[in-house]
Amino acid sequence: MKMFLAIILAAGTSSRLGFNKLTVFIDGESVIRRSVTPFLMAEIDRILVVTGNDSENVKEQLEGLPVSFIYNPCYKKGMSSSIKTVTPFLEGSEAVLFHLGDKPFVSSHSIKTVLNTFRAGKARIVLPRFDGKTGHPVMISTKLLEDEIGNLHGDRGLREVIEKYKQDVVFIEGDTGNLFDIDTIQVLDQLRERGYTIEENKR
Repeated sequence: MKMFLAIILAAGTSSRLGFNKLTVFIDGESVIRRSVTPFLMAEIDRILVVTGNDSENVKEQLEGLPVSFIYNPCYKKGMSSSIKTVTPFLEGSEAVLFHLGDKPFVSSHSIKTVLNTFRAGKARIVLPRFDGKTGHPVMISTKLLEDEIGNLHGDRGLREVIEKYKQDVVFIEGDTGNLFDIDTIQVLDQLRERGYTIEENKR
C-alpha cells in the first residue's frame, strides 16, 4: 500500500511581520489551524507539522487534530533545515506533500487534485500554478526527495530540486489559495478590507 505524507512547515520566525503570523486569528481560527485542516482527508496517511519558533504556541493551536509534531532546533537556518528534519520520518512513504503553515486558504479540492495527478503516474513532482505563479502544496516522490535532501540549503526550500528536475514537474490549475500567504501587516489589512476579522494572539 502506498503511503502519502503531508508535511506542514511551521518553524519560521515571522521576521517580516514582527509577531507570529501562524497564531494570528482569521474569523476566530488561527492561520496554522486553517492551513492544516484541509489536509485532514483519508487519502493522506499522516500529517507532520515541523515547529521551531514559538513551538508550544503553534502546537496549542492544533490541539485535538490528528497530527504529529517534529521540532527543528535549527529553524533559524531557513526552510531547508525544516525539510531536512523530516528525513527520519519518510520511510515507507511513496510521496510527500509539503505545505507552508502561513497559507491558510488552500482548499481540500486543490490538495486532492495534486494527489490525483501524482497518482496518475505522470510526474515525480506536482505543483499548483495560478496566474503564472507556482504555489503550494508541492508533492514530490520520496525517492527523489531522499536523493536530493542533502543538497538543500538556506531558505530556498525545494526550489532547487524543482529547478533541477523541471522536466519531471506536472502543473495543475490552482487558485489564489495556493499562492496567498501571511507575510506583512499590509496583507492583514487587505484581509480586513475583504471583511475578515483579524486578531493577533497576544501570548
